[in-house]
Amino acid sequence: MLPRALATLTALTLSTGLLGAASASAGDGPATAHSGEPASDSALICPSRSNPKDIRLWIQVTKWCGLPAVRGQAQFKIQMRIHNRHPERSLDVGQDRVRLIVRNFDPDRWSPPRIGVATTDRPIRTTYGGEQVWAIPANADGAYDIIRRGVATFATHWGASRLEPGETLSPDYHYGDLVFYVPSPRTGPGGIANVVGVAYVDGHEIIALCHPENWGPKVPAASF
Repeated sequence: MLPRALATLTALTLSTGLLGAASASAGDGPATAHSGEPASDSALICPSRSNPKDIRLWIQVTKWCGLPAVRGQAQFKIQMRIHNRHPERSLDVGQDRVRLIVRNFDPDRWSPPRIGVATTDRPIRTTYGGEQVWAIPANADGAYDIIRRGVATFATHWGASRLEPGETLSPDYHYGDLVFYVPSPRTGPGGIANVVGVAYVDGHEIIALCHPENWGPKVPAASF
């Protein structure tokens, strides 16, 4: 069986074992659309801040889930929408542009998946709102770890690279979702309490950030 197929199969087992059975259908595949802010959930839209490169966008966390991972880490699986608000310029939406921002972080305890494509990006230290924070990269597309026999961590399914002016990256089943490993805390606040948000970044600069209170629903990880 191919590693990618194994990751998907074992990820489904993980969700069933830890969260209860969940079902999902693939739908019609990935989609982008020319649209502005969605009328029904505009409160969850997180717009970009003023920045020297005039990057204009909004981001939205549509679904998320947090679960145990491996090597003393947790895994956050997050599904994203991104909209390019600039009237003239295309927008880089490679997965390295989206990072999980946390307060407490020990880089020596962070390790990306060991099966599949290597995760070459590394956590970086930056600031947000005058606070020192860490920006953690998503795991490489399709990469995963085995937790125990027949049970694997979840995998990133991204594949997007660029949005033209006015375009929206609209997620689907196994498209537009990112998995982040975060070392489980030994002391102090941890889990979702340690998360500042999910951000679109340009180098070390946070351009747009969605705080957890602006995220969509927490759902079974195998459902998206």
